[in-house]
Order: sequence, then C-alpha cells, then structure tokens
Amino acid sequence: MRIGLVLAGGGARGAYQIGVWKGLKEIGIDKYISVVSGTSIGALNAVLFCQGNLDIAEEIWCNISNDKILPADQLDLIKKGILLTIGSKNLNLIKKYIPKAIEGGDIARDGLLDIINSYIELNSINRNKKICYATCTEIPKIEAKYFKLNNYNEEEIKKILLATSALPLVYGSEDIEGRRYLDGGIVDNIPIQPVYGEGCDIIIVVPLDKNMCLNRKLYPNSKIVMIIPSEIEDGFEGIIDFNGDNARRKIKVGYDDVMNQIVPIIDIANTMKLNKKINNKKNTVKTFKDSLLKIAKKI
Repeated sequence: MRIGLVLAGGGARGAYQIGVWKGLKEIGIDKYISVVSGTSIGALNAVLFCQGNLDIAEEIWCNISNDKILPADQLDLIKKGILLTIGSKNLNLIKKYIPKAIEGGDIARDGLLDIINSYIELNSINRNKKICYATCTEIPKIEAKYFKLNNYNEEEIKKILLATSALPLVYGSEDIEGRRYLDGGIVDNIPIQPVYGEGCDIIIVVPLDKNMCLNRKLYPNSKIVMIIPSEIEDGFEGIIDFNGDNARRKIKVGYDDVMNQIVPIIDIANTMKLNKKINNKKNTVKTFKDSLLKIAKKI
C-alpha cells in the first residue's frame, strides 16, 4: 500500500501545511508517505517534507517576512499575478497576459534563493527514497509539467523551485531543458495527478482554501483524505502576508485540524500498522521455511 501527500499552492497560507505535517508526524503517518507533490509554496514544503526535518521547516516559516519574499512596492502587480494563477479560471484571460509575463517579471528572487541555499539539501533529493514532484506551467502552451525532482541535479532543482513559484507579471520565467515555465498554480494548484500516477492507494490532500472542491471520480481506486483548513484568511492578504507570528498561528491551526479530523487519519495509521504486522509474519514464515530447507539439504 502506498500513501501520497499533495500540497497546494497559496503563498503565506503555506505555513498551515507545516502544521499538518506536524500532526501527521505525531500520529506516525509521515514515515509511510512515499510520494509527495506540490505547487508553488506547496512544492517548497514538499521538498522540506522529503528532507524530513520538521524543525528546519518550522524555523524557516517562523522567521519569514514580507521583505524577504515579496517586494512591498509591487503589491498591485503581485495581486494581478495572483489573479492569473490561483485566482483565475479563465484560460483565455491567462493566454492574453502570458506573453507579457514572459517578457516582464524582472523582480529579484533573492529571498527564496536564500531559503533554498541555506536550508535545503538539494543534493539529497535525487537519492531520497520519497518521490517528490513540483508542478510548473509550461509557456506559452499553458500546460502543466510535473517535474520528478529525484531525476534532476541541484541547479536544475533550484530552477524548478523558482519556476513553480514564479508569479506571472512579477517574476521572470525559468528556462528548464529548453522550455520556459511559470507558477504551477496557473493550471494545477492541487497536483493530485502525479501522486495518483505513482499508484498511491491513499492520497492525503492539503488545500489552502476552505472552499476547495474535488472530483473524486477522477481518481478511481484511490482513497482521497482531505485536510481542509478550518480557518484561513480570505483574499489577497492571507496569501501575501508573510510574517512569523501569522506563520505560527497557521502552523497551530494545521496541527489542530489533523487532530480534530483524526478518524480517517487514524484509519490510515491502523491500516499501515496491520500491513506491517502481516508483512513481518510473512517474513518470519519465509525465514523459517528457508531454514528448514537448509537443514533438509544437509541431511
């Protein structure tokens, strides 16, 4: 049985996902998750999850600030960029503005680069046992590209993490393998598909929107477990308000939500423990049979 984790994009709301991770770790499910997928800030959290150090993830979020992540003098442009990603469902509107996004967007990414360089062990991702995907939008085709980070080197992973969070109009696109990419939220802000494609039987989905709807029929034979924020800021402010105090509150809400929605999560934990016991018994029987065969050969 395989368990997958899907982390949506949503800017500063992403601290909530660290709280969810904290809850899953306390229950003991995190170690059974073998595939993780994320978009934008969710992709950064996915990489942190695969790295496995919750303390580092909390440190990043609790020390984050707007001046490190977003230019305060470009808020109007940032709002337009957000509208073109998770805020817009109009593909024609997106296609109208994407050429401008390719040519524009020259704001520096120093804050995110500093986080990546200081906290993320990029060289460990391609040899990690957990599979990690980051979603980007290929332009000008406006199609989702799910990058399996385990297959890329350090510099390529860095470019992919910049691309998946590159708000159109604000940040420049990234050239990866001869193609150009922007924020994955433009086309798939909740990237379940790559996790489903890896054959996960149970998929834990962590959106950053209380009103998120999901068509479960698209994922037959997989059990979808949703951990939906019980409280999250609406509008642009919740997405762009990066500061430590807010992050701590969101982490607590994420943790509490896991504990309050514990029944389906405990079911997963019990299933995994049962499977482990069954496998242990099978291994014991096999070892016993092998021992008997060895003895029989000597007789």
